[in-house]
Amino acid sequence: MIKVAIAEDNAFTRKQYEQRFQFYNDIEVVLLAENGKSLIDGLAKLSELPNVILMDIEMPGFSGIDAAAIVKDYYSEIEIMMVTVFKDEQNIFSAIKAGASGYLLKDNSTDEIVDAINELVDGGVPLSKSIARKVLGYLKDGNISTEKEEADFKLTKREVEILQAIVRDDTEYAIAMDLKISQHTVRSHVKNIYKKLQVHSRGAVVKAAYEKNLLK
Repeated sequence: MIKVAIAEDNAFTRKQYEQRFQFYNDIEVVLLAENGKSLIDGLAKLSELPNVILMDIEMPGFSGIDAAAIVKDYYSEIEIMMVTVFKDEQNIFSAIKAGASGYLLKDNSTDEIVDAINELVDGGVPLSKSIARKVLGYLKDGNISTEKEEADFKLTKREVEILQAIVRDDTEYAIAMDLKISQHTVRSHVKNIYKKLQVHSRGAVVKAAYEKNLLK
């Protein structure tokens, strides 16, 4: 049984998902959220987390992309699939950087969404055909960093110290006290680290730190 949470601000669409998923024996909806905040609050109250979150992008409060980054920061094991009307490059790649592993459009059928959920749980990266074409086009146009380009984004000694603290899960206050700098300075360094590593969440920073061997 795959447990699914749905974050969608449109009440009709939210209910429609819930009703349609009732016809699939391998899908169980465990949380319905009207926005990013109610999603985060709802996850904290669940005794068992969902395997997958279906996430809309445009929601009141903070966007689905912001919500995705927060979810991956606290619940890295949850897979996130965007289901949205937006198919522009900015939203696509912002969602991927925030931690989304799938990206579907709302005109996909329920069968296609369920197939994508199963693919996501099995380790795949489900994308709508039009989205996949945009991703391939983006890569073919050379809009991806090479190893040489990545090497140009080396962290300073201070940034490495702060990165190590982030990996230890230290708070900004603890980092500031340990390094004898202000919290404002810590936040400034963290912002630079995020920018250099091209990530949007604390969890993604930790993942990048190990993948790029930045802790040596």
